[in-house]
Amino acid sequence: MLLSVGGSASSGSILSEGNNSTTLKNSGWLSCSDPNGDGWGPLSPTYHDIAPCFLQGVLFGSSAILMILVGLQQLIYLRNKKIQVGNRKTWNFYVKLLLVALQLGFQLALVATSTQSGIIHLALILNAVATVVAWGIHYLEQYKSTIPNGVVLFYWLFQIILNLGRTANIQLRTGTGDVFSIFVILSTVNAFFILVIETAFPIQPLNNYTRTLKVSPYDRANVFSRITFDWMGGLMKKGYVQYLTERDLPALPNKLKATTTSNRFQHYWDSQAVEKPSLFLAIAKAFGGQFMLGGLFKGLQDSLAFIQPQLLRLLIKFVNDYSESVKRGDPIPLTRGFLIALSMFIVSVVQTACLHQYFERAFELGMKIKSALSSSIYNKSLVLSNESKQESSTGDIVNLMSVDVQRLQDLVQNLQIIWSGPFQIVLCLASLHGLIGNSMWAGVAIMVIMIPLNAVIARIQKRLQKTQMKYKDERSRLINEILNNIKSLKLYGWETPYLDKLRHVRNDKELKNLKKMGIFSAFTNFTWNLAPFLVSCSTFAVYVLTQDKSLSTDLVFPALALFNLLSFPLAVVPMVITNVVEAQVAISRLTKFLTEPELQVDAVVKAPKAKKLGDTAVSIKNGTFLWSRAKGDQNYKVALSNINLDAKKGELDCIVGRVGSGKSSIIQAILGDLYKLDGEVTLHGKIAYVSQVPWIMNGSVRDNILFGHKYDPEFYDLVIKACALTVDLSILPKGDKTEVGEKGISLSGGQKARLSLARAVYARADVYLLDDPLSAVDEHVGKHLTDHVLGPHGLLKTKCRILATNNIKVLSIADSLALVSDGRIVERGTYDDIMKQESSKIRQLIDSFGKKRDGSSTPSSESTNSQADAKKNELEETKVDEEEIDLQELDSDCDFECGSLRRASEVSLDQESEIDDEIEDEDAKARKEHLEQGKVKWDVYKEYAKACNPVNVMIFLSFTVISFVINVASNFWLKHWSEVNSQYGYNPNVVKYLGVYFLLGIGFSGASLIQNCFLWIFCSIQGSKKLHNRMAVSVLRAPMTFFETTPIGRILNRFSNDVYKIDEVLGRVFSMFFSNTVKVTLTLIVICYSTWQFVLLILPLGILYIYYQQYYLRTSRELRRLDSVSRSPIFANFQESLTGVSIIRAYGKEERFKHLNQTRIDRNMGAYHPAINANRWLAVRLEFLGSVIILGAAGLSILTLKSGHLTAGLVGLSVSYALQITQSLNWIVRMTVEVETNIVSVERILEYSRLTSEAPEIIPDNRPPANWPVDGEIHFKDYSTKYRPELDLVLKNINLDIKPREKIGIVGRTGAGKSSITLALFRIIERFGGSITIDGIDTSTIGLYDLRHKLSIIPQDSQVFEGSIRSNLDPTDEFTDDQIWRALELSHLKDHVTKMYEERDTDIEIEGPLHVRVTEGGSNLSTGQRQLMCLGRVLLKLNNSNVLVLDEATAAVDVETDQILQETIRTEFKDKTIITIAHRLNTIMDSDRILVLDKGEVAEFEAPEVLLKKKESLFYSLCEQGGFINDEDKK
Repeated sequence: MLLSVGGSASSGSILSEGNNSTTLKNSGWLSCSDPNGDGWGPLSPTYHDIAPCFLQGVLFGSSAILMILVGLQQLIYLRNKKIQVGNRKTWNFYVKLLLVALQLGFQLALVATSTQSGIIHLALILNAVATVVAWGIHYLEQYKSTIPNGVVLFYWLFQIILNLGRTANIQLRTGTGDVFSIFVILSTVNAFFILVIETAFPIQPLNNYTRTLKVSPYDRANVFSRITFDWMGGLMKKGYVQYLTERDLPALPNKLKATTTSNRFQHYWDSQAVEKPSLFLAIAKAFGGQFMLGGLFKGLQDSLAFIQPQLLRLLIKFVNDYSESVKRGDPIPLTRGFLIALSMFIVSVVQTACLHQYFERAFELGMKIKSALSSSIYNKSLVLSNESKQESSTGDIVNLMSVDVQRLQDLVQNLQIIWSGPFQIVLCLASLHGLIGNSMWAGVAIMVIMIPLNAVIARIQKRLQKTQMKYKDERSRLINEILNNIKSLKLYGWETPYLDKLRHVRNDKELKNLKKMGIFSAFTNFTWNLAPFLVSCSTFAVYVLTQDKSLSTDLVFPALALFNLLSFPLAVVPMVITNVVEAQVAISRLTKFLTEPELQVDAVVKAPKAKKLGDTAVSIKNGTFLWSRAKGDQNYKVALSNINLDAKKGELDCIVGRVGSGKSSIIQAILGDLYKLDGEVTLHGKIAYVSQVPWIMNGSVRDNILFGHKYDPEFYDLVIKACALTVDLSILPKGDKTEVGEKGISLSGGQKARLSLARAVYARADVYLLDDPLSAVDEHVGKHLTDHVLGPHGLLKTKCRILATNNIKVLSIADSLALVSDGRIVERGTYDDIMKQESSKIRQLIDSFGKKRDGSSTPSSESTNSQADAKKNELEETKVDEEEIDLQELDSDCDFECGSLRRASEVSLDQESEIDDEIEDEDAKARKEHLEQGKVKWDVYKEYAKACNPVNVMIFLSFTVISFVINVASNFWLKHWSEVNSQYGYNPNVVKYLGVYFLLGIGFSGASLIQNCFLWIFCSIQGSKKLHNRMAVSVLRAPMTFFETTPIGRILNRFSNDVYKIDEVLGRVFSMFFSNTVKVTLTLIVICYSTWQFVLLILPLGILYIYYQQYYLRTSRELRRLDSVSRSPIFANFQESLTGVSIIRAYGKEERFKHLNQTRIDRNMGAYHPAINANRWLAVRLEFLGSVIILGAAGLSILTLKSGHLTAGLVGLSVSYALQITQSLNWIVRMTVEVETNIVSVERILEYSRLTSEAPEIIPDNRPPANWPVDGEIHFKDYSTKYRPELDLVLKNINLDIKPREKIGIVGRTGAGKSSITLALFRIIERFGGSITIDGIDTSTIGLYDLRHKLSIIPQDSQVFEGSIRSNLDPTDEFTDDQIWRALELSHLKDHVTKMYEERDTDIEIEGPLHVRVTEGGSNLSTGQRQLMCLGRVLLKLNNSNVLVLDEATAAVDVETDQILQETIRTEFKDKTIITIAHRLNTIMDSDRILVLDKGEVAEFEAPEVLLKKKESLFYSLCEQGGFINDEDKK
């Protein structure tokens, strides 16, 4: 065996030399002994088929040698392969081995019966050896592999094809009667059976079912199935029968999973030098290998493409020769013509196979890049430092993920053109030179002139593109902001100024620039269409003028075919160049982001947890912290200086201070979020963190509390009780399974705060950092939380607790206190020490606002008494809910908890991804993105056409048809001209023929220029302008319920992704669709004109074509939809994580979130991968039909040669058109789908343009008087309302009379409907019954703008916009600067604004302090300052509005500031009606009357003094729990 291998190897090398030389010695193994004198061929001169020595010797021999060499390598590979799971042995294994053994017998019989000597005999022996190797592979693969081996599959395929050729050889020469021929036929049939068994009955692994679920069909497919993309078949069939859902998608191939790709990329990215890492290199190293293999296929495909024109030349020559021979009366046999036609078919099929292998590799690289970079961007955003965060807003980072990564992915699909383009051009020029000699240089000259022109074009395009990106960023930022603050916009009635802002950016900047780009690209196209014409024109002109040979048909058509091939690289190369340019912009943006400074790694020293009570758990020594590191020579902003803090296990440390003094900063410093300049921070154990603005994930309440820990029902219930969530969960429709919208939008402020506290308690960490969780909850709930969670008997009593707070009452239970002012700790000590010092600031605070600590440290007798009283007074229902938790019982619970339950254990990550598949209930379905199924409705197309103006669309279509008709005419003219030349033998009337040809060329380019201009300027841009406008207006006028049920990411997706498609993609796609349809129709007409028999072929082909198209359309459409729907969660999750990044880091949950992100990316890729391969599946099939058309056109023209009416010109024309058709056919179906998938964007935008809107802004016939409301008298009459029609009433039959200028305080437990009253006043929620009248005008009869402008509100969530201080207070520019300064002064922001102005970046020019920038979401103001901003807005409207609503207006402000503000409000608004909703009871104690709400109904409505006298009143019990009632009052 080894000998034969050695021998065959050496003989192989001799063989390759021997192929070309006919003068080989006539003896020996390698001689060609052929009695018929056919020689080495490859074509036999006498029989016009392939010569036996070439077919049976060279081809057979080479295939056997390849089999032996590659087969041995496969055998070694299989022997060493490890396999996890064995395979079943079934009948096919034994039958297969038997058949291969039989085949070996036939081979040996052939060797024995062969009469041939020399190379043919050698090939027979080699084949016998190869069969032995094949048997070995068949045997081994049963044990080691699950996929049939590609080497043997190809070997058997070649055996069948070559043996058929051999049979034809024998039949033509001697007839197939002898023994040898019988064995040839037998071995052919046998090889066929082996091939069928090997492919049709695959090897079955033992655990088949479970395996198929987890393994991608691609990983199970054999080589033929991969070439024809047959592995997609199952999914295509399923998609044809039913609408695909996410469940039906097959698993992703392993190499494409996000974990695999991102780890590879990260590895190469991290291994680079730190100074200038190159993203390109990292990607190339990580994923380049497969891509290079794709390049090999591409090169092969390019080379084959240039064989076709040569074959066309041979075909035309053959037709000419045939007509000559018929004239001579000795017709040559048609075999040769058929062989040429067959070769064209084979070349075309192989070309298809290569092309799609290349495409598949290109797209896979794109997917790898996308998933790797998306993961990396996400992972990076979790560790960005503060200064990096200021530079890139959330919108920018999301853009990196959606736009820039997409750019790279799009580029990769065409990247190989960079070398393949020039390669095609060189091949083409070489072929042309062979065809028409030096005349081709005229054409080359024109191309060379075009190149610098391109460079200029590319530069301009890059500039326009950059501007476009800038405007797009600007618009997405603005929309992001509008959506985030939509509630404030509605309460203030500011929709119109913001809409105008949006329109300005959109219409005056973005679309104006887009129009420039459109016109520009139309001109670029014009030059591109003109170029091939100029090239062919000049070439033919030079040929005719310089050569004395006639320009005949067999030159013109191959030359035209070559020019056609040339136009592709010439048109695409510049496109790819612009893509590369865009990608460079993207790469630089990505590199900049990925190299941004990260958080300090050493900011916090992590140490093992403190074991004993009283051990230090957190310590800061001499800490100085900056907001952000200094850039250049700028003076950096110090956040905290010289901080010393020491917190112990089992103690509660409170930090107090004024607004903006740095309470939250201390907590951020401990978390490691601030830049540490000096000192050291040590942390013992795990952290749990409650932020000041609660961060709630889009998910169920339980998910939010568990936060990736295992569910432990006993402790979970304890936490819920302790955090006072029991009542809330009983109100929510599905208890703790209720879905909370994005940012917890369906919860009240207090519920959010308690939910985020519950998350912390459940985590059972060692150190608790609490940033004022008590500010958003009512007094009595605050007390409950203090007792059961924070206090000395709470669940957390053994933990270290650091609490930043404005709630002075809590201080009495603190173990130590610290007062912060201007970023320094000015006072620090234990509670007792501080109470002894007269001069202490903290003591003064406690004296004036807090309550003294009681002597005893056990739960004081007083509090137990008051509890007993409260129990009596409470309404029966709430009894069970709130107060039943007996403290004594809690104590025992607590000991058990603190002793035994150590840490919450984590859920493993794999479980996480599976949990998501649980069946969704109705509610979750309502929140899921609406997904259209089936065909896109015709109305959508109609609407789009309407938006684009139908007249312009018709003009565009007619020019499309005209341009292609002119194109066909020019080719007919050429045919006519070349036939005239062939007839005369020289070139008459050169000027006439050339001139007409040139004019037709100009006509074609001109028509296409007009077509493109119309497309961009009058159709596409008009359309996208109208659609965007309608959507923006509709979304902004939508009621609040829409924003509560729709995640912002989803709306943003419509505004960025879908609008981008309508702006830049849809028009192009439509244009390509129409162009290709016209082109194919004309092609078929031309072929039928030359050979009418072709009509018979069109019908079956047409039916097949439509069948494939429908089959594909259904599946592809759903796959594309699944792809775009599965993309939204990536962005939604991404945005959410960006907002909650400090919490994710604090809990140490980065890995979990990275994993969740990767699962989401995999889901998206799982839809994208089949969507892409569905295109390949279709293309392979359609291009095969195209190859059949080529075979038909060429074969039929040869068959009909005998009829004699066919000229060489007609054959040339029809076949050269047929050569073009494959691409066009493919394009049409692809474009149908592209049109469908992109029109989905129109569908989605239309969906958001038809949202039910709120009541009209202004009702012209019914406008209130200009000075309304004069008195501010408010009546509620039987008023009821609910948030959404399907939910329960939140306010029931409210009857209230509020007198002019009365001050009303509203209290009640969480969820009693306090905030609903304000929403009802402002008609954010509409009435369900009854009415509200203000000064005698029913609020439901006037427009919303009029209503909301005349009332003032300080809302619960203080929202601040990006922009200047001025635009924040007064976006409509109604007020003067002085008025604004006065408002700032009254709201105590004046000093801060001037300070911001002084500390600003001096590089940026601003007019004055009022124009200081406020960053996105107001992140450069503290929460308290943001609330003061809202106060400022109200103070501005002082004179226009006589009704003021304060919704927990000062919750985030410290007590002193609060007191000053209350003063301001009382003096400035003394003659106005004020409605205050308060958590801090002291703010409403001096109201005229107090409204107590309970469960949406009015429980009490009297003056506070009256209510306090009634011991059984609800208000009394609330005050008592809040500690406002002294013992004296009780007696």
